[in-house]
Amino acid sequence: MKKLLNEILWVAAGGAIGASMRHGTNQFVFEMMGERYFFIATSIENILGCFLIGFFYTLLTKQSVKQRNTNLFLLTGVIGSYTTYSGFMIDSLILFDESIPVLITYFFGQLFAGILALIAGMGVLKQYYNR
Repeated sequence: MKKLLNEILWVAAGGAIGASMRHGTNQFVFEMMGERYFFIATSIENILGCFLIGFFYTLLTKQSVKQRNTNLFLLTGVIGSYTTYSGFMIDSLILFDESIPVLITYFFGQLFAGILALIAGMGVLKQYYNR
């Protein structure tokens, strides 16, 4: 039970940072583009989150000593709360009512860009370690 509570605290600490980053991204996009482009904020969060999770996953798996708390803090906490599949889905539902072509572009663009960002995040660290 003590181990579980410790892990929850690591995730919660990271989650506070990731959630704050997400709110900051939303506010930045709203200030720059207006709330009408709400889906741009989710796109940035998801694509950047894919890059970051690829980067940090690769970094953490290259370490000789696996640090579970670091994984919980960064991957589950910070990045997990920064990105949002549920936000992606609600944005898609709203766009479904507004414009099917925009919905299709948004939906498949997110998936494609997310996979590319994940590969890029992993590639950055692989290049570093292959020097």
